[in-house]
Amino acid sequence: MLISKRCVNECVVDDVLYSHDRVMNTLRAYNPNQKSWRVVEGVEELLARRICSDWSYTVRYGGNLALLFRRPGEIWCAEILLERRQGEEIWGKVEWWDQVLTGNFKDMKSLSVMV
Repeated sequence: MLISKRCVNECVVDDVLYSHDRVMNTLRAYNPNQKSWRVVEGVEELLARRICSDWSYTVRYGGNLALLFRRPGEIWCAEILLERRQGEEIWGKVEWWDQVLTGNFKDMKSLSVMV
């Protein structure tokens, strides 16, 4: 199911597994009912602006998806609204993206908490 070295730090939103494929620079969705990976459409501009980050995390964020990524000395976050179209297609709409932290970051982990 998982593409071992290309997909890391997956998260689940509405029974679909999401992962950022850093090699192909795509956001992918795995639907267990269909047993297949799909590219999430509509986020190409965001991913093109990401500028080759070697670190990224997908995290569930209030029913949406948050993509966290690192640039030198900065952590950026993008909130992505997810929508299913025509049954199998999944589209993302970037609600916002911005720099959220500055500093000298080495190893980081993300954690999604439901309160």
